[in-house]
Amino acid sequence: MKKYYIKTFGCEMNKADSEKVNMILLQSGLMKTNDWIDADLVIYNTCSVRQKWEDRVFWMSEEIRKENEKRLEAGISRFIYTGITGCMVRKTGVNAKYLSEENKRKKAKIIEYIETKEWIFNNDDKLFPRLPPLDFTFRIEEVKYLAFILTHITGKRIGSDDKFDDYLKAKQLRENNKSASVIIQTGCDNYCTFCIVPYTRWKEISRPHDEIIAEAKELVANGTTEISLVGQNVNSYWKQSNLKLWNEEKSTWNEWVGKSPFGALLSDLNDIKWLDRIRFTSSNPHDMTQDILDAHFVLDSTCNYLHFALQSWDDKMLKKMNRRHNYQDFKDMVDYLRSKDPLFSISTDIIVGYSWETEEMFQNTIKAFKECEFDFCFTARYSVRKGTIASKLFPDDLPDTLKAERWHILNDILLESVLKRNKLMLWRVEEIMITWNKDWYSFWRTRNFKEVYIIDELIDHKSGDLVKVKITELDRYVLKWELVK
Repeated sequence: MKKYYIKTFGCEMNKADSEKVNMILLQSGLMKTNDWIDADLVIYNTCSVRQKWEDRVFWMSEEIRKENEKRLEAGISRFIYTGITGCMVRKTGVNAKYLSEENKRKKAKIIEYIETKEWIFNNDDKLFPRLPPLDFTFRIEEVKYLAFILTHITGKRIGSDDKFDDYLKAKQLRENNKSASVIIQTGCDNYCTFCIVPYTRWKEISRPHDEIIAEAKELVANGTTEISLVGQNVNSYWKQSNLKLWNEEKSTWNEWVGKSPFGALLSDLNDIKWLDRIRFTSSNPHDMTQDILDAHFVLDSTCNYLHFALQSWDDKMLKKMNRRHNYQDFKDMVDYLRSKDPLFSISTDIIVGYSWETEEMFQNTIKAFKECEFDFCFTARYSVRKGTIASKLFPDDLPDTLKAERWHILNDILLESVLKRNKLMLWRVEEIMITWNKDWYSFWRTRNFKEVYIIDELIDHKSGDLVKVKITELDRYVLKWELVK
């Protein structure tokens, strides 16, 4: 039996995408392995938001090239095929000519084998010249073609492409039955000047409301107690399909609509019996409506944690980034959430060293860090993404040493605020859910997304179990606790 290995980079959305790839490969007759050197097929599900993720893909691909050369010299016929999906792939993996003919044949039950590989694949993709061992690429939204692609790459029948309708309907193979990610939309229409996502994931597409609710009910019936709603812009859910409902001038849903479509989705999910926790992550504050903020307090299942991306304190810089919020908007939402619940956890994204970032602008970002007292933050040094607006219009004019210096300053301030806010948790009784294991550690999450760990205890508990504990000790970003009996 052929084996495959998949390596995932990036966010929760990427992880959920990999679960779709896993399902298709297993249904196609392959077996998963946790060691790439034992695999016949390696797939990288990539992130292109930061340069470091791309660099890791290039490095790992080079290791596969060396391994294949060793096997060739040793006369071993078993080589490793390599494919890439995710945000590094900006073109369709299948030739436009084939896609046209695919529409004509309307989902043939048997894969038609075509001898000439170049006829099928876009080998002019920018990735092929840089990655000699690369055999194929595919956009994750075209995951339904994966079995078809592998059939042509290997010359052997692998699965059937008629099983998989489209990306949003493709099933996920979830490793954690208790805590599950549910994809509610894909794509992005915001076109932030620094971001490559609109060019790799394309336009926003939302799943039907009833389809999401049905999937959530099925998950809960099978033991799921926590659901994370994922997508590029979850709080923009259905915006692109209901333009008349959306007030572009005010960047909000029209007053007569009532609940936003995302707020209505949260409400209906909350009505599902035995669903204990609902989480979501937002990339854009400008689509954050009042009903979504209030959902954290009026709905029992919605957790007291929110991630939404500030990117910069300075309003001039935000405008340059094509962000449609300003700092005061963001700060008002932070203050509102914390006024309702002082323990409410807030995390954000910050870019340091963006084009023309002055010392004054950076000092303003420092001010924001101190005012907002973030519980977590994903701070990134700016790196140019080819194809973005910024790559064409704005110079990458700050030296790497300065970017690194500013990055360290913000992280030092972040640590101060994390320690301060973690102290608020000390001696409190919290309900925690085990999320993952590593070596002899068990890692757990509180409802406000604080990470808790214990060593060699509660070994009888499984992932997804809910346990009441008392927080007894602080250790930078994680907490320690004792069991409440």
